[in-house]
Amino acid sequence: MSCSELRRPLRTLVAGAALALVAGTTACGTGAAAESVSAAADGTAADATTRRLAEVEFVRQCEIDSMSFAEEAGITADLDDRLAAAGFTHQQWKEWHDALADSPALVDQFAEISAVGCPAG
Repeated sequence: MSCSELRRPLRTLVAGAALALVAGTTACGTGAAAESVSAAADGTAADATTRRLAEVEFVRQCEIDSMSFAEEAGITADLDDRLAAAGFTHQQWKEWHDALADSPALVDQFAEISAVGCPAG
């Protein structure tokens, strides 16, 4: 197995772990955001919309390490550009991202999409 072939599963594992960690920590809070997360505890169903959001996120994770941003705002702007190109808003992505913390169906869907690994680059 080449180094490139070994890195793909590792990248996928690292991306999944980072996503789970971020999803878990962003679920904390009070008020409307906490109620939204509480409602997601039953698990958000995976569908065609969540699949498209997962695809946007996966491509972003694959490409982000080859990019550099002077400020954190650049990362958000890049995400928003990708989302807009796919017909989504940042709020839709955030709701999907937060729902990952309590939705095995969304995690499974994201794992399926990312199983192929990032393209060699």
